Amino acid sequence: MRRIVEDLIRIDGVIGSLLVGKDGLVIASTLMDEEDAEILGAMSAAVFGEIDKATRRIGVGGLVDSIIDAEQGSILMLASRDIILAVITQRMVNLGLVKMEMRRASKRISEAIPI
Repeated sequence: MRRIVEDLIRIDGVIGSLLVGKDGLVIASTLMDEEDAEILGAMSAAVFGEIDKATRRIGVGGLVDSIIDAEQGSILMLASRDIILAVITQRMVNLGLVKMEMRRASKRISEAIPI
């Protein structure tokens, strides 16, 4: 799992990445500050869960991925089984490339976790 998050930070403009359970517990992280990883992990699980509830309620189905766009960068989240993959980027990044690599990472996660 560690290798999956490490591969994502090789993308130009990606600052950090982490895998977090839907309960908010960090599984793997490239963030140097462990406290930052825990905060981002908890936030990712909470935000993803709330958006997922809303999308289901309005009838468009469960949330697959999300982009939170901020002044100086973005946080991208993607569900893979019961794990959320979160990636932090700088403002000037190729979001399409990041999303494509996140989908590849999601496939690797699915292969690593037995059903």
